Amino acid sequence: METVSQKKTHADPESVTRSLSSPTKFAGFDSFISARKKLVVVVNDHTRPTPTAAVLRDLGLRGKDVSTIIACGAHRSPNQQEIEQILGGAIAPYGGRLLVHDARDKQSLIEIGSTSRGTKLLLNHLLFESDGIIVVGSVEPHYFAGYTGGRKFLLPALAGLESIVMNHALSTDDNSGITKLEGNPVHEDFMEALQLFGRYDDIFSIQLVLTPEHQVSYTSSGHVVHSFFDAVQRAKDTYVVPVRTQADIVISVAKPPMDIDLYQSQKAIENVRLAVKKGGIIILVSNCRDGIGDRGFYELLASKDKPMNSHTFGFHKAVKMAKLLEDVTVFVVSDLPAVVPRRICLTPFTDVQEAVDKAIEVKGKESRVLTVLDGSIVVPIPADRA
Repeated sequence: METVSQKKTHADPESVTRSLSSPTKFAGFDSFISARKKLVVVVNDHTRPTPTAAVLRDLGLRGKDVSTIIACGAHRSPNQQEIEQILGGAIAPYGGRLLVHDARDKQSLIEIGSTSRGTKLLLNHLLFESDGIIVVGSVEPHYFAGYTGGRKFLLPALAGLESIVMNHALSTDDNSGITKLEGNPVHEDFMEALQLFGRYDDIFSIQLVLTPEHQVSYTSSGHVVHSFFDAVQRAKDTYVVPVRTQADIVISVAKPPMDIDLYQSQKAIENVRLAVKKGGIIILVSNCRDGIGDRGFYELLASKDKPMNSHTFGFHKAVKMAKLLEDVTVFVVSDLPAVVPRRICLTPFTDVQEAVDKAIEVKGKESRVLTVLDGSIVVPIPADRA
């Protein structure tokens, strides 16, 4: 049995302040905020491991006219406990207003046009009411966008549901995939949305790469595009892990906060697909404490007598899962009622050892087994696939 995890990196909390003083394409963070009267700080929601609170404490924004918006994309709103975990308290350490983006609230959105791929851009109104936008994000591999972070603060994080569905439908293209940016239609649509929004000089982006304990190990800040691509290089070195060869059985563990529901936990299945042989078994280990999550993808997979509808949120995830299930079997070790995974052709278990024993019974005692810790962000790549 081989076990892999995120590469060990050391925490470097001072990297945030160093990066703020010498950002890319900007004179410095202090110069950026001093030249602007009304600021909005955009932060990740409860489904990302970003140590947002630690960064917010370093921004020195007390006394400024600042609003903080939790950029949820199409995810549910965080509860009070989750908000306090994100911000380090009920409000941001510098005070000001707190808002939670709601992609389904059409009254809060402003349309600015469409991308060349037809994605209608509906964006949160707060972006247009501020003369300075500060983005705090983290960069990790993403199973169809290539990487999280950077340009994603706009689309999908602060976009309307219609915009998100249109963009995410592009993920069914074979050129979309994990760690892939060049030629990836989803990523290119993100970039075009950012270009249409413009205002590059008004956006100060702070992009983090994290340790396995979700502490800051590297920071790149300044220009939203340059800081993103810089962080991508560090993220690739951190999260992409070589393995000797494909395995018959891959155990993929979704750790908090990515184990929140089945919708989010699916990333831990997709991330390891290159590491499992065709006809192999993936064992997803995830609490799924919120159950299924957004039900769109689930109902599409469960309704086998109906064609998949690309206008339904979750269509992209359902298509990816359906393709994967053509090649591999998926066991799920979770707290979900057994009927939930069974409806979408996943085999339920409540005990990891039981699932492993069954997988070995199916594939044989000589099976090669790979365990992937942090399966939601670690990408194991076999030597012959690198």
